[in-house]
Amino acid sequence: MKIIILTTIAEDGSKLKNSLQSMNLDFISVKNFIKKDIVATPSLFKDTSFIFSTWYMPTFTENELKKYLPSLKAVFYAAGTTKYFAVPFFKQGVKIFSAALANAIPVAEFVTAQILLANKGYFQAQKTYKKPFWRYSFKKARGYSYQKKGNYNAKIGIIGCGAIGSRVVRLLKPYHLDVLVYDPYLSDDRIKELGVKKTYLADLFAKSDVITNHLPNINETKGIINAKLLSLMKENVTFINTGRGAQVVEKDLVKIMQKNPYACALLDVTHKEPVRPWSKLLRTKNIFLTPHIAGSLSDENNRMIAYMLHAYTNTIAGKVDLCEVSIKEIQKQT
Repeated sequence: MKIIILTTIAEDGSKLKNSLQSMNLDFISVKNFIKKDIVATPSLFKDTSFIFSTWYMPTFTENELKKYLPSLKAVFYAAGTTKYFAVPFFKQGVKIFSAALANAIPVAEFVTAQILLANKGYFQAQKTYKKPFWRYSFKKARGYSYQKKGNYNAKIGIIGCGAIGSRVVRLLKPYHLDVLVYDPYLSDDRIKELGVKKTYLADLFAKSDVITNHLPNINETKGIINAKLLSLMKENVTFINTGRGAQVVEKDLVKIMQKNPYACALLDVTHKEPVRPWSKLLRTKNIFLTPHIAGSLSDENNRMIAYMLHAYTNTIAGKVDLCEVSIKEIQKQT
């Protein structure tokens, strides 16, 4: 079997197979397996050259790869980070392709929508308007909007300008907004290409009307967004996090939000998921939570599969594909 579908859960493999077959008839005869199948009948997989997988790809050691998948050339992972499984494959000379670029699209769209709504005071206004005492609630709800900058000349601070951050920059182009970026790895040429202003992290927190976090999930970024930075924010700021919850010291964020009622935090990720029932994140009025939905969901997953099919086509044709992952990229992946 030259091509197989491999997932941790058989049902996920069936879904991936159906999608692949609907997009490319060459995959009609391709079968899906779980790791247990490979271990039980290794002779069937000795000639496997390519694996298609998705979220929660099974992990293998180097010795397992030598024993069970000696002919493997590439893995096409129709999902985001490959950090948790990729290293043994790299050591065996197996190429890894990830749909992280495709997954960046819905995250960037989600964040861009939040930025535009936040600048109008939408999140607090719509919540306040539904309270009793209709005239008072109407007036108070509009008050939140008047406290915000609006979508003209507002300063948008983007922390991390990789696949997601740079796409947010592009999506904001039609609007008259001043985009500030903190990314120590961003070259001068890239800054010029994006048309943004590079700044220090502290300055970004002090000057921005909306701040959105897209830092990689590495040891150096854990707890980086703390009281020292959060205390620099404007009283009417909106803070958005679709990166990783561990990058924000949540108790510090709660204190700042409680202190500044016109400020607002939009968290799609938290340190613990789901948020524990006793967490103050749930009880702080100007902190709004969503259950990690910014990334690909429902039919958006088909975009990631399409990217991997394109990567496969390029690979068998001997062409370079932008979705190929390097060991250096692994170290920066969230």
